[in-house]
Amino acid sequence: MIANFSRWNADARFSALHSLVPGVADGSLLAPFLLAVAADVSEDDLVRIEAVRVFEILPLDDGSLAEECRGALIHLARTDDDWDVRNAAGCAVFGLPGAERELETMRSVIATEQEEFVRDNVGAALRMFLRRRDSG
Repeated sequence: MIANFSRWNADARFSALHSLVPGVADGSLLAPFLLAVAADVSEDDLVRIEAVRVFEILPLDDGSLAEECRGALIHLARTDDDWDVRNAAGCAVFGLPGAERELETMRSVIATEQEEFVRDNVGAALRMFLRRRDSG
């Protein structure tokens, strides 16, 4: 998929990401690719959002890779011009290993977000994360 990705049209790229089921050892191969797609402002926004959504099911057993992914998603959540991408990235942070370390940063991201919809969604993702953490 990665080798042919740039040759496909936006619909095919979206479909490939949407149907992607990463294997247990795919995190280190797919994470840099997905982050690059998500950060590419010339890419179709639905493709960028789908790249972010794959992180919900991407196995990230390497602590430094998970930290790199959290940092990149936080950067997107804080700075991207597309509110849909900020929303997806902000929510995705809470599904990554080590999200506990990003609580204050994410509270800051939520507090400074201009779009009410994004603030509400990322805030809801934070509250859900805290409920799961506190009930487990």
